[in-house]
Formats: sequence, structure tokens, C-alpha cells
Amino acid sequence: MALLQEDSHVQMTLAEIAERLHTELINCADASVSVSGFSTDTRTIGQGNCFIALKGANFNGNLYAKQAAEKGAVFCILSEEPPEKPDVPYIIVPDGSAYADLAASYMTERQQQGLRVIGVTGSSGKTTVKDMTAHVLAAKFRTYATSGNHNNHVGVPYTILHMPAETEAAVIEMGMNHAGEIHFLTNIAHPDTAIITNIGTAHIGNLGSQENIFRAKLEILDGMPEQGRAGTLIVSAEDGYLHGEQAMLRTRTHVAYSSRCGADDAELLAENIAESAENTRFSLRYTKDGNTETAETVLPMTGLHNVTDALLAVHAGLHLGMTLAECAAALRSFVPGAMRSERVQIGANTVIRDYYNANPEAMSAAIAGMQTIAGDAKKLVLLGNMNELGDFAADRHRELGALCREKTDAAYFCGDNYKDFAKGYGEGAKAFAAQDALIEALRADAPELLGEPVCALVKGSRGVHMEHACETLEKLLADAE
Repeated sequence: MALLQEDSHVQMTLAEIAERLHTELINCADASVSVSGFSTDTRTIGQGNCFIALKGANFNGNLYAKQAAEKGAVFCILSEEPPEKPDVPYIIVPDGSAYADLAASYMTERQQQGLRVIGVTGSSGKTTVKDMTAHVLAAKFRTYATSGNHNNHVGVPYTILHMPAETEAAVIEMGMNHAGEIHFLTNIAHPDTAIITNIGTAHIGNLGSQENIFRAKLEILDGMPEQGRAGTLIVSAEDGYLHGEQAMLRTRTHVAYSSRCGADDAELLAENIAESAENTRFSLRYTKDGNTETAETVLPMTGLHNVTDALLAVHAGLHLGMTLAECAAALRSFVPGAMRSERVQIGANTVIRDYYNANPEAMSAAIAGMQTIAGDAKKLVLLGNMNELGDFAADRHRELGALCREKTDAAYFCGDNYKDFAKGYGEGAKAFAAQDALIEALRADAPELLGEPVCALVKGSRGVHMEHACETLEKLLADAE
């Protein structure tokens, strides 16, 4: 089948929109007119679009309704009367819920027509699992998935309202920073299958404890059929919370476990795992209703955490009716997205671009995977701050600094917790508040540091923008060749 790209021309009549949002059309002579696509940004609005005005603490899209119409919008969805009324039909949904409500209504209609929806959340790895799941499903279904970082209260409606008409399976990523956010998103997407990648410490500064993170991630069940009981939750037995609390989980939904460590209650196992610098080979064993089948596969990635992610994706494929052989074959051609374990070869040197985001579990997993990738090469890390850890930040950065001391040959750190990085690393730590200072130190050390083959990992939270350090490193490596 195919992995589909988003469609910016999803059509809906004005009458349909008004009915979905339970409101009356204003300034409308013909309710049978169709919009072609939805936009929240007048800078990119297209001819025939519906403009949806969003309002936040520091912006008010309602002020741009007239401008949107002048740029080609044929309909506007507003949350308040604008100072300048648009010269096109419009509606007003005062509570500002129109974007979410319209997407939820549209998704429900599509599911009634047979669409399957897989929701993905978790503390780390959710984008990789979303991409892997979509890649596996695309071998059999016309599959559409969240693009970029469209995984929040704006991104999920955007994803749904850009879904191609031919979509048979949709993989929707759901992110969160606070309790209640996944509850909101899952009640827009209404997944019939849910994947929780793991329960880590990302955003623990906002939620206060891993227990609270666990409960926040479980909110994904709230939007499933009969609050999860008619759906399936797919999780890994490697996660202490998701496996340790299985009795509680099973009271809410059907739970399907996978494992790379041989858990007795796992339907899907990874066995005979063999890592190399280029890939990871393993056997898949699937047991269901007393029947067992096996298949061999190769994942073009290194790191045991990627095997765990692959099992979740395969399990989703099996749940939607694919064979184990089909899933195993699909994994062989998976390629990670940009800035996510993306490898660049510069002569004899390898750079791992993994700076899409970071948290303690993902950092540790990336450093572990680097050990195999590096081989005999010098192991170098450029690490930025891990954000949103709150009161846990100092300890987690010290622990990461200590891990780098043990597992790498050279390390450079930057960000708000640079002193904690340095304290954990110990004597000779190269840690800086600003990334520019890290870059200058890297340049100064380059003649000695880069005189032999290097395997470098560049990682940090998205807000740190470690791509700047990565660009400098790659140029220095190219110049040294």
C-alpha cells in the first residue's frame, strides 16, 4: 500500500461544519458551498480554505478574519466577533473549542466508515514508534501519520483535518507537558488501539513524580471505545510501571505485551538479538491463542531501545491483521527521521544527530547504542540541557555527566545545568552555560581531538538547538579529512 502525505484540501460544506459545531451560519447565502482545506495561519492560507481563528494569552486570530478572507478564505470559524467582519460567511464558537470539536467530529465519521486509529504516547521514543508503526502498517494499508511536532492541542486537530480521504489507518502521536492534556487529545482522536512507549521522567518537573506521569499517560484510554475496554493497549514488558501495574491496567482495557527479555506474559518476543554498527538482527516470536509463529528481521538501527520500539510497531501491525512475516519484512526498510538517531558519515567519522529532544532515559539509551556504533573509534558526545525536569534536574544532569565520564572518551556540555553536568563528570569537564562557548572550545580542541576516527553523539532538548554545535562539528570533521 502506501504511507500517505497530508492533504491540504480536505473538503467540507458550510452546512456540515455548522452542524458539527452546533451553531448558526452568519452572513451566509449558500450553505452548500464547500471549503477546501483548513488553516489557522493567514500567512499560509490558500484559496478556498476555511480559516480557524485561534486565541491564546499572547495572540488573537479573530483579529485577522478579514485579512484571511482577503487572502482567499471562503469561510471563517471564530471564537468572538472580530472588530472587522470578514466579507465571507462565518460562525462563532465562543468557548474556542471549534478546532478540536470539528476534528473530533470528522474523526468519528471516518471511523464509522472503517478507519483504524492508533494513538501513540509515552515519555520517550513516541515519535520513533509512531514512525515505525506507520511504516509497518503502510506495507498493507493506506496509512497516514502525524508529521513533524503536530502532537499537541493544535497539532492533533491539524493532523486530523489534513487526513487524505483514502486513509485506512491513521497513527496519531500525542504529547503532553501536564496532566489532563492526553485526556483532551485522545477525545479528539478516539483511538481504537493505543501504544504507550514507556513511563520515564520527561516533564517530571511539571508532574512531580513518575507515578503522576504514569497516570497522565494512561489518559490515552479515556478516548478509546468504552474508555478502553473495547480497544487494545500495546506496551512493553520492559517498562516497570506498565508491566508492574498490569492488574490495574487490565481492569480498564485489553493489554498486549511485547518483550525483548522473555517475559512470560508477552505475546510478542524478540530473540537472538545481534547488534552491529550498521544494524540489529533479531528473531520475532508471536504466540496467540495457542499458536506460535516466527520470523527473522533486520532493523537498520543500533540500540536495544530501538528493538523495544520495533516490537511495539510490529504488535500494532499484528493487531490490525497483518502477518508476522509482513511486519518483519517492513521493518527492514525503516529509516529514522531527521534529528532522531540520524547518522552522517564524514570520511572515517560517524556523527549521530539525535537532537530532536532529550530526557534522562533517552540520553542513556543513546549513549548505550553509541558503544556499538563506535567500534574502535573515539567516542565523543556534545550534550545540551534536558529541560522540564524541575527539582530533579540537578541530580539527573549529574548522573548523565558521570555516565559520560564512564562511557565516552570526550564530552562537551552546555545549558542551564552545565555545573551539574560538570560535577557529575568530574575533573577536566568541559561544560558551559552557552552553546557558543561550547562551540569555541570544540574549535580550539579540534586539532588534537579530531586527529583519529571519531563517533560523535549530539543530543539535547529541542529548546537548546544542538544543531548549531552539530553543524560546527561536522565542518571541523570535514576539514580534518
